[in-house]
Amino acid sequence: MRSRLATPVIVTALCWSLGATMALGATPSPERVRELAHTAYVWGYPTVDLYAILRAHALDPSSGEFRAPLNHIGNVRHLGTPDDKVVVAPNLDTPYSFAWLDLRAEPVVITVPPFEPQRYLSLQISDLYTWIVGYVTPRTNGRVGGDFLIARGAWQGEVPAGIRKVFRPPTDLALGFFRTQLIGPDDLSNVHRLQDGIIVRPLSSYLGDPGNPLPEAMPPPVAPLDVRKTPLDPAFFDVLNWMLRFMPGLPEEIGLRRDLAQIGIAAGKPFRPDAATEAAVTAGMRDGLAEIQRFAAQVRSSAEIFGSRETLGSNYVARAAGAMLGILGNSAEEFLGIGYAADSKGEAFDGHKRYRIHFKADGLPPVGAFWSITVYTPQRQPYANALGRYAINSPMVPGLLRDADGGVTIDIQHDPPGKAREANWLPVPLGPFILTFRAYQPGEAIRNGSWQAPPPVPQEEDQ
Repeated sequence: MRSRLATPVIVTALCWSLGATMALGATPSPERVRELAHTAYVWGYPTVDLYAILRAHALDPSSGEFRAPLNHIGNVRHLGTPDDKVVVAPNLDTPYSFAWLDLRAEPVVITVPPFEPQRYLSLQISDLYTWIVGYVTPRTNGRVGGDFLIARGAWQGEVPAGIRKVFRPPTDLALGFFRTQLIGPDDLSNVHRLQDGIIVRPLSSYLGDPGNPLPEAMPPPVAPLDVRKTPLDPAFFDVLNWMLRFMPGLPEEIGLRRDLAQIGIAAGKPFRPDAATEAAVTAGMRDGLAEIQRFAAQVRSSAEIFGSRETLGSNYVARAAGAMLGILGNSAEEFLGIGYAADSKGEAFDGHKRYRIHFKADGLPPVGAFWSITVYTPQRQPYANALGRYAINSPMVPGLLRDADGGVTIDIQHDPPGKAREANWLPVPLGPFILTFRAYQPGEAIRNGSWQAPPPVPQEEDQ
């Protein structure tokens, strides 16, 4: 039976035919330039957004958020905070680890440590399109850990004995993205121990070969672009062209890449539109931004916007909306974000009001791993508050105040609810805010819609 949360089939303005492709060398009309800029903007939005993370984490040691060089592991030793600005809408339940991989010279082997039965630890492999290439999680691999090979699609070498699985991203750079669950406030040393057990090394080093090949030097990075602050800056296409150096053309996108080259969108080229076409380019970018925003406003769950190349295919606007709403999210089988778009009245969240979410005693989310409810500012960053609490999650349940019926009520409001209810308090800003419900390894009842998250109810409605 088709799930309520299944990814819909969507036809967007990005559909085209090879018959519409202009002959190479022809000068596109302003209308055609606008159309191609629109197409390129939606197609390239996730890649341009991802570049800002790649540059800050692995290419620019002075960025303030540098994690580690390429082909090394960089561990974040704490949960996300309001000071972490590069990744939007981060989960605040699992300290992250990042391994940005350069696969041009040879594959890379990632060693995942074994971990405890009650813990969630996952490795997500993503490419430069932001498609999910695959996972190493309790769902796919149990909790035994192991060695995993990541190789570019063109690699034809022999897979060594002992490798548990091979992942093949279609791009020459990729990201190994770890989430290690923090089970409680006294658990951080255990998380650090597991992070320290993650090993990233080129295949030759894994095999003990001292003569490992070296990749060619990386081209000088271009300036990053914050697509949320300056979404219509033509430098967007400078960043896209830089990333395209590491994104060999896919068979299904031959026509697309040929079309985009007509307006200067090609690997490694500086993007310099002349005065006659700059207005058309900007208009096309504005069209693309509006299309992404329209789609994002209608998203019901993360299942619609995150997934593999096979799942999302040419639904580029869904992939772009995923980047806009919270880049590098999980696919549906591993995770679902299933609310909250609004309160129980269908109204936007406002910290001048107080809300409550009530779970019945037998109505806590049915998950294989954990669940959480997180508050963000309108900019999709954690909300700084005196309590230092940005989320309430399932490991916190034993310490929450129980209702008379045995259930749990979460107080979502700006002002403290009083000392007796402080454990159940999720602070919000005094104004607009975003509320996100996450379910890791969601049970079938969540995936088929038979269990639904209870809504946030304005307090005056519940009296």
